Amino acid sequence: MRDVGVVVDCTVLQINRPAGSLQFGTKFYSGKHHIYCVKAEVGVNPRTGTASTVSSIHTGSTHDFSIFKEHFPQFKAQLGGSKVLAVSAYIVARNDLDACITKPVGTPQLASRRVIVERYFGRLKTLFAVFRHNWPFQVEKIADYFIVTCALTNLHIIHNPLTGLDCEANQRFINELYIITTRKTEARRLFNDRYRAKLKNRLNPEATPTS
Repeated sequence: MRDVGVVVDCTVLQINRPAGSLQFGTKFYSGKHHIYCVKAEVGVNPRTGTASTVSSIHTGSTHDFSIFKEHFPQFKAQLGGSKVLAVSAYIVARNDLDACITKPVGTPQLASRRVIVERYFGRLKTLFAVFRHNWPFQVEKIADYFIVTCALTNLHIIHNPLTGLDCEANQRFINELYIITTRKTEARRLFNDRYRAKLKNRLNPEATPTS
């Protein structure tokens, strides 16, 4: 795996529901995470632990692999003969992306490389809490802020190399996001159940129990 020049993965940045039409807002909704968000793909140098490439910001409904395909030519041009390790659930057409190594599930050699990008996200979100919670500003500003925070994270890593604690922090942030989305999903389900029950009572008043 010495020929791997960059390890890439996407991170989710949670936002409030954008103002506008339902159709516009749906673009930012992630069916996987059940939240409104945007995504950014970061390429991390496996030797230094710093980000070498950062993608533009994409809406939450965009699949990770679509983002990867869009930015792959940039990776390929920068790396020359080195390989790109895609660490998410990417299905890569090797005839189109012949310089890419995918991460088959259960492959220890590639899984160990994945850790570097997880550590990077852990460090970034530890340093900048604004990306651990709902983005409080205009969505249009998030791209510039994210680029700057990646640069500052790189500087911090140069003086304080990544460790296993960063990976643990990233997993903790993922778990926190899962808890938030689970609570929102449950609250939405309870609201819908109550609404349907009230609607049923209005349509069938005879069925309403009397005291």
